[in-house]
Amino acid sequence: MKKRHLQLIRLLNRGRRFTADELALETGASVRTIQRDMLTLEELGYPIWSISGTGGGYEMLPNRLLPPLQLREQEAIALYLTLKWMEQIPDVPFGDMRDTLSDWYVNELPHDLETKIARLEKNILWLGNKTAPPAPFTKDVFQAVERRQKIELTYATTKGSRTFTIAPVGMALLDLKWYVYGLSAYGLRQYRIDRIESVQLLEETFEAGDLETLLEASDERTGVTVRLDLTPLGRRLLEDVLPGIAEKNEWDVPEAELPFFSRQLLAAGAEVEVVEPIELREMMREQASKLWELYK
Repeated sequence: MKKRHLQLIRLLNRGRRFTADELALETGASVRTIQRDMLTLEELGYPIWSISGTGGGYEMLPNRLLPPLQLREQEAIALYLTLKWMEQIPDVPFGDMRDTLSDWYVNELPHDLETKIARLEKNILWLGNKTAPPAPFTKDVFQAVERRQKIELTYATTKGSRTFTIAPVGMALLDLKWYVYGLSAYGLRQYRIDRIESVQLLEETFEAGDLETLLEASDERTGVTVRLDLTPLGRRLLEDVLPGIAEKNEWDVPEAELPFFSRQLLAAGAEVEVVEPIELREMMREQASKLWELYK
């Protein structure tokens, strides 16, 4: 496939109709060459729809194909391993497609590279927790995020089921659990998708910044300096909770997050001591008292 063919596919994948004159101008080729290129691409299986006459032109039909990647061997292996890793993620928004994508991909590779990957496949493993709770509404939430469409969700809280209307600005995967971040009258909140009991897509759309920017803005909330005294084991137990724990003893934590943070610190037991603030020390003392009452 020529470089010009790839350029034509990228243009047609924009989802609009192009005349032969427009494609010729974009690529620097003649109209006659563009017409021959379109026939070539059709023969290669690309779903190109051509319309003759005034207002006619070329466009890509729905479920368009993407241009092939030109990969070096190591890049091809890295991409395959990435696809295999994705298969470990529960409830990927694209459904069962993830179970066949890596097989389809490797079948398109040269035989010697396919053989090499087959050997690697048995020696590169993804271990760890594979008991993440099912999140059947992941695909529905993804569609709402993609379409910028508000949703009404029924959510299992610690005080029972509640119904919210949110503008789902984005999703995140944390510890093999999917979260949706939604804007509402309460600001930006996160909801675990496996705790959603029902979802209804509403007709109302919304405008909002991207999730990354919104999260950065939320991190600018009034924070409290938390200073900890950690043993080496404590640092290891909390390495998934506190960023930069190998070098740091102080963190800035939003004040509203302190109650939840105290429960996370409790997981390390006596391997962590809260030096300050005093409010967090009191929370830790309260949690320890509850445990003592439970087990004394």
